[in-house]
Amino acid sequence: MSGGLAPSKSTVYVSNLPFSLTNNDIHKIFEKHGKIAKVTVARDSERRSKGIAFILYIKKEDAENCVAEENGRELLGRTIKCSIAKDNGRAREFIKRKEYTDKSTCYECKEVGHLSYACPKNALGSREPPKKKAKKKKKIDGELLNDEDNEQDLHLSTMETP
Repeated sequence: MSGGLAPSKSTVYVSNLPFSLTNNDIHKIFEKHGKIAKVTVARDSERRSKGIAFILYIKKEDAENCVAEENGRELLGRTIKCSIAKDNGRAREFIKRKEYTDKSTCYECKEVGHLSYACPKNALGSREPPKKKAKKKKKIDGELLNDEDNEQDLHLSTMETP
């Protein structure tokens, strides 16, 4: 590419989405194309959707299939546009798994009593939370350690480098 940004390979940029869709709704709609590592909805300062999302797939092929099948599709009265996202140099920041220390409020609506997987604002209903991964133990110099320090993001190892 001449002077442009490199594609991120497994992240799909989706625009013209209905503003009512939550992260979980988007996950449910697009998971048919393959395993999704992360969905990020662009929001304004008041946490309202801007109708744009980034969907990080584990496999590059799944992202390509998503673009091929979903680009130009009508979704709740809107024609969505899908493309492989351009890498703006912040890919590692996007891929990094967020730690949610306060699990007493919903990420979507900020209300107490439920998590985002079961938020009443999910237009397509609840979805099952992902299974928790068992932490691996490592032996270093004969000492058994939890692999928390070396855990990084599991998805970084599956990403292709440019």
